[in-house]
Amino acid sequence: MKLSDIILGEQTNRPKTVIMGGGAGSGKTYLLSQLNLDSLTQFNPDKYVEDPDHPFHNNLGAASRQIAKDVEAAANVNTSFVWDTTASGKEFDRIFNNLLKSGYDVYMVMVYTHPMISYISNFKRGRNIPALSVFTTWRNAYKKIENFRNKLKGNLSIFVNDRGGEFKKEVDAFNTAAKNGVNGIKDYLKAYNEKTGAGKSSFFKPVEMSDQEEQEFNKAVVNVDWNKNNRSEDKALKQVFLKSYKKIGAGPGEDKLKDAVKKYREKKEKLDKDYDAVLDSIADMLFNPTFQDLLQHSTPQEIDQKVQNFLS
Repeated sequence: MKLSDIILGEQTNRPKTVIMGGGAGSGKTYLLSQLNLDSLTQFNPDKYVEDPDHPFHNNLGAASRQIAKDVEAAANVNTSFVWDTTASGKEFDRIFNNLLKSGYDVYMVMVYTHPMISYISNFKRGRNIPALSVFTTWRNAYKKIENFRNKLKGNLSIFVNDRGGEFKKEVDAFNTAAKNGVNGIKDYLKAYNEKTGAGKSSFFKPVEMSDQEEQEFNKAVVNVDWNKNNRSEDKALKQVFLKSYKKIGAGPGEDKLKDAVKKYREKKEKLDKDYDAVLDSIADMLFNPTFQDLLQHSTPQEIDQKVQNFLS
């Protein structure tokens, strides 16, 4: 047997994974339905999030962590599979790099869409993540396109999803706002949210309290300066109160409740700075010719042909 035949056999028998990457609401599920990949095991946190009988129903964080474990378990036995993911974050990077190191052949299909389309699509569906998460995953996924292409030695296709121009008006308005920087984008999104009701995550879970607990809470916060209309601040304060009340039958005291508000606002200030940094990056990417040149669109038919060739 020739050495070239041995090498070819080893390459052919290596486990393979197709990664469907892209930001929230980019259209990964739509594109996946256009590809002939039904024969492969598919991993997607939606499997758990959308199952009302599963413990991780409507819990994206827990579902995503479980999918990461499922992917690693499959990799440990050299199973070929499809992984539907945002392709962003440290946990993804760790597993992605481990797949390459362990001998997997990897093909990535990156589904790109404009950040405003991602935002609109996210808040139009029944379950939606917070605005910060939408834009953070958008930035983190797409800023790594060139890095992915280099690591995968060209095994990467990009599908640019403009939703048939359905949101052209909003995209143009976002781009115009982005020319005025972070504040321009924030002002536009504020106006858009007020008009459409978008902007609030469906994964938010308010604190549930009995009538007795609610009465005791209201007594405990009489002298605490807090924003009742901020549901996150309200939740943070009630969680601190309930932790003490359920343990000793009384609140933690006025000082600790005031400290809870302080800690929440400090955390929010940091998140606001992170949000500004993300929007600043997005504004730069939208008008960066080098980044825009990376977005070489392939049709679903072209992508399917490349993926089938990769798998065979």
